[in-house]
Amino acid sequence: MRPVVETKSGPVEGLIEEFNGIKGYSFRGIPYAADTSGNNRWRAPQDIEPWVKNFDASSFGPQCPQFRRGEGGFRDSIANAYEIEIPEEEPPQESEDCLRLNIYSGDLAPKEKLPVMFWIHGGALRFGSGDNYLPDGILSKGKILVTINYRLGELGFFAHPSINDSEEEFKTNFGLLDQIKALHWVRENIENFGGDPSNITIFGESAGGFSVATLLVSPLSKGLFHKAIVQSGGFSRMALHSSEKSSNGFSAADLGSRFGEFCGIPNSDDQLKLMRELDIDKIIEVGKIGFSSSFYVDDKTILAPVMKSFEEGLNHKVPTIIGTNADEGTALYWGSPLADVAPPVNSVEKYKLVILDKFEEKAEKILSIYPASDKEEMIKSSKRLLGDSLFGAPSFFASKFMAERSEDIYFYHFNQKPSGKAGEVLGSFHAYEISYVFGVGGLGIIENQKLSDIMLSYWTNFAESGNPNSEELPEWEKLLPGENKWQVLGSEVGKKDIDRIGIYDLLQDFEFKGI
Repeated sequence: MRPVVETKSGPVEGLIEEFNGIKGYSFRGIPYAADTSGNNRWRAPQDIEPWVKNFDASSFGPQCPQFRRGEGGFRDSIANAYEIEIPEEEPPQESEDCLRLNIYSGDLAPKEKLPVMFWIHGGALRFGSGDNYLPDGILSKGKILVTINYRLGELGFFAHPSINDSEEEFKTNFGLLDQIKALHWVRENIENFGGDPSNITIFGESAGGFSVATLLVSPLSKGLFHKAIVQSGGFSRMALHSSEKSSNGFSAADLGSRFGEFCGIPNSDDQLKLMRELDIDKIIEVGKIGFSSSFYVDDKTILAPVMKSFEEGLNHKVPTIIGTNADEGTALYWGSPLADVAPPVNSVEKYKLVILDKFEEKAEKILSIYPASDKEEMIKSSKRLLGDSLFGAPSFFASKFMAERSEDIYFYHFNQKPSGKAGEVLGSFHAYEISYVFGVGGLGIIENQKLSDIMLSYWTNFAESGNPNSEELPEWEKLLPGENKWQVLGSEVGKKDIDRIGIYDLLQDFEFKGI
């Protein structure tokens, strides 16, 4: 008999499955909010109409609309390094009715409610879904896993003058509002799946990590989670305001109007109305030409850029893990050394001009660390600078701000590499740690099983108590005020001096202009 669980929306009927030999329960594709098409496009997520009959939660729901080849460069670079081909797959079902979540539980009626781990997927806020992450490892540790979909690209991260002038309470950051809505749903319903609503850990990687960092500083998420893990997330120093013009002379709403013009709708009083009537394929097609996605300051969902919020202590005071991988920029390299400089930067001369423009009086020092005597060296330096500036330095300083306030912050550096050509080309690349955290292979196979066992235990221990440690594990100490140390996770595991402090100090005040 299939398991049925009551939720505040109605009963959901899942499956009994085996996850790596462990009996568990899965409930896939549960709607946590209403369809976002039509008049709900570019609105905060709305409550779903309750249902009476059992909702069939045996399969994943629709994924949020996205440009399917958008991550091709990232995934192709990994596949090329492993010398494998990415198989052609039938595109998954997509719909604006995509605000769905998946729940995996090992026990629907435990004696003690189980800690909940709430995963937010990455993909530059433009790609991905929560459907690809396997629960086997997390269930083996007696935790519940929840994964979610949230609106992506222009559908999720968008502002417009007509929305700013409307009576809507929330006017931007719709993908973030989706994540918050899902957290509300979990808090209200997870107990019926065996979970503890007073013990929820949010964790995510890349854009998912950036989302976790943003949730840590959003006033709207206070009390919805109790611990947080930021894996290779962004801590941007700059963010456009949804309505106020930046030093560049435009606001996020101006970008929204411009996007409408790219869609063939002139800027006018009814532009937004006509954009809501557009076929979804048109929005995705226009979005693929080079628009980026980010969170916007709006004085409601976000009060200040994320890094500034951490610096000023606006973050929720919950135990937190933050860390990055040793070679973040290798697989992500897109032909430019910096995230806000459009490619191609394809010559030594162009590279040096970019460094001079962006770093000014620090340029000579930057070039001594990231040299470019020839094109080959320039590309290697570009990859290192991209990773250090976008992930490494910001993650360190966000952690350091927390440590200076004696908050519970655990800081890590993952440097495990795949073997063979993949390790030589990519090193410890962006997202490679995900497999080690989940205990299940993903973007790369697990080659150091002992390390994966340690990391899965650290993460799940932390989800239970806010402390990653247990007797059988190498000790992981909190980052202390004035300390420049991290927990290395690789062939060796333990506390070591940070060997990039000089680099990070140079990058501390670096701002991505126009982001």
